[in-house]
Amino acid sequence: MKKFIYILFFIFSLSSLGQEYSLMEKFVLPSEVEETSGLIFLNGKIITHNDSGDDPNLYEIDTISGTILRIINITNATHIDWEDISQDNTYIYIADIGNNNGDRDNLIIYKILKSDFISSTSVTAEQITFSYEDQTDFTSQPNNSNFDAEAIAVYQENIFIFSKNWVDFKTNAYVIPTATGNYSAEKVSSYDSQGLITGVSYNASTDGFLFCGYNNTLIPFLLYVGHDRPSSLDIFGGNPTKIDLIDSIFLEQGSQIEGITFFEDSKYYISREFFSTNIGAVTFEFPQKLYEFYNPLDNLLSITDNEFSNLIHVVPNPIEDSFKIIQKNKYQEIQSFSLFSLNGRTIFFKKKQDEIDLKNISKGVYLLKIEFKNDRNVVKKVIKK
Repeated sequence: MKKFIYILFFIFSLSSLGQEYSLMEKFVLPSEVEETSGLIFLNGKIITHNDSGDDPNLYEIDTISGTILRIINITNATHIDWEDISQDNTYIYIADIGNNNGDRDNLIIYKILKSDFISSTSVTAEQITFSYEDQTDFTSQPNNSNFDAEAIAVYQENIFIFSKNWVDFKTNAYVIPTATGNYSAEKVSSYDSQGLITGVSYNASTDGFLFCGYNNTLIPFLLYVGHDRPSSLDIFGGNPTKIDLIDSIFLEQGSQIEGITFFEDSKYYISREFFSTNIGAVTFEFPQKLYEFYNPLDNLLSITDNEFSNLIHVVPNPIEDSFKIIQKNKYQEIQSFSLFSLNGRTIFFKKKQDEIDLKNISKGVYLLKIEFKNDRNVVKKVIKK
């Protein structure tokens, strides 16, 4: 990300640790990824990338030592402004969507097979191109546009793109398919984030989104959107919770947090890119680092939600070939089913059916999300035997 600097009043006094959240520094990231802009967790390793000024590479990093294990080159990609990375069960998606000037007409998401990524250090990508349905002005306006973006998430066979609005400090959610092609990104939700959104991670086990970003004085924050959203597309339609990382848990003002990924239960990795600035005769430097964050909001369910969930049953469970949904009291018509692996990968998304076939699904433990037409949903743990 091209740097911007506001007048900073740096805070170096240690804020008291909140009892709800915990943030732990893991290690300084290698110098090869000073501009770490996105994160995913795959096969027990961290995958990250720079935003620009580098070859089109992904870096596989050991979670214990912080050393680079492999560098994977995307042979047919360019590296204009890579800002985030996401995944589903089969593919990795790399978002070349940075648009600080608001004038790009070549926004692109690279799509690479995980099997290729795992087996080789040189891979080719499919391409998904798009433009925003509501952008008509492509005049260059440095850091003065609402059509910059640094965050994507793959959810229900769609790619959600979350804008980084320099003008009104809101974020808009746009959606395009995961299939290769050229699209007009549809605006489906919006939220007054009061800051710049720089990354997002979807946690299938809780059906929640956790965003990272910072405001116009470089105070970092997180934004949590839970499962109680009114619909699958209106991401911000519920009650988002903002977590100020200065007030709640200590992270220095000036920390440009850029990447975030769910990796276990309610635990996330967060990356900070290198940043240096001078105020008067004093130089302030923030080295690139990886942090581990625990989010208790992932585990919070209201009494009503628990009572509602207890009325819904998957039969049989464990599942051999297929299952049905049984409601103790007829509640509402089911709209769709989504099946996720425990590390958040989408296995399938299906519209309403009386019986769901799992014959071709591997044995294991999965999370089944059931959405109803009244916009409520339930997540159930299921076993395929």
